[in-house]
Amino acid sequence: MKRQVAVALGAILLAAAPLALAQEAKLKAAAFLPVKSVYVQQFGRFVEQVNRQCAGKVSISVVGPEAIKSLEQWNALKNGVVDMHYGPPNYYVGAMPEGDVISVARNESAEQRANGAWALINAQHNTKLNAWYLTHLMNGVRFHIYTSKPGKDGRFDDLRLRSTPVYDAFFKSLGAIPVRMAPPEVHTALERSTVDGYGWPLWGIADFGWHKYTKYRHGPGFISAAVAILVNLDKWKGLEEAQRRCMTDVALWAETQWPQWREAESGKQQRAQDEAGIKYVDLGAGFARQAEELYWEVLTKGDPEFVHKVRPLLSGR
Repeated sequence: MKRQVAVALGAILLAAAPLALAQEAKLKAAAFLPVKSVYVQQFGRFVEQVNRQCAGKVSISVVGPEAIKSLEQWNALKNGVVDMHYGPPNYYVGAMPEGDVISVARNESAEQRANGAWALINAQHNTKLNAWYLTHLMNGVRFHIYTSKPGKDGRFDDLRLRSTPVYDAFFKSLGAIPVRMAPPEVHTALERSTVDGYGWPLWGIADFGWHKYTKYRHGPGFISAAVAILVNLDKWKGLEEAQRRCMTDVALWAETQWPQWREAESGKQQRAQDEAGIKYVDLGAGFARQAEELYWEVLTKGDPEFVHKVRPLLSGR
């Protein structure tokens, strides 16, 4: 009799095992740049930690723009074609004009979570993008203006600069002509002199070979290359509490680790630009303030009430 009970119990456990394994949520994430890019490598740290810490609960795989075009990824997330998206909010400005407030933040993401900014930003993503705003990376990695020819007295009159909605208004205020193109197209444009420069953060210009055509980096750095980590809201709600909790724990971990990751990588990127012979041109503190004030004006037009509430929480004061 005991043997029969043991056999029956063993059969029940064997039958239950595949069921338990099936409970792991396998999430597909789309990243806005190729996975080898320095920006996506940082996201890779987050993904690796989830796959390790949440093993048996959640696993994430990542595809880049070769699978889904960068500017289409946010819509793929909204509609549930992918489960997660790692991309800058200025890429989904059409759906959520005020979403890029994280780019003009002056404090760390951990502080934004603690002081209520994260909750406000998450609510906007819930409503307008059908997304759960898990966290973001790249805050504090600031943009510069890179050129193949010098500006004059802090002006860039008639220079054609590759731009994005983040700094279109700023470039125009400096006399430059903003030009819209995807990152992979910039190399050829620089080579053929169809653009005179570009806006880009401190990191990653060598990833695309742009350093070969770049002579000057103008700063100080302005705005941040903040990149959101989003989960499709329907998918998020469909996860078990333990799965959501584990992913949130990893987000909290990433927020505490990020300042160290940023400092280490920024040092490497700075040295690489120095070795490439790129000259830094300091245009004074007002340069960055002007860029940020102009962008706050743009963001405020998207949702004045929301921006009024969230801006003090992002000031870092």
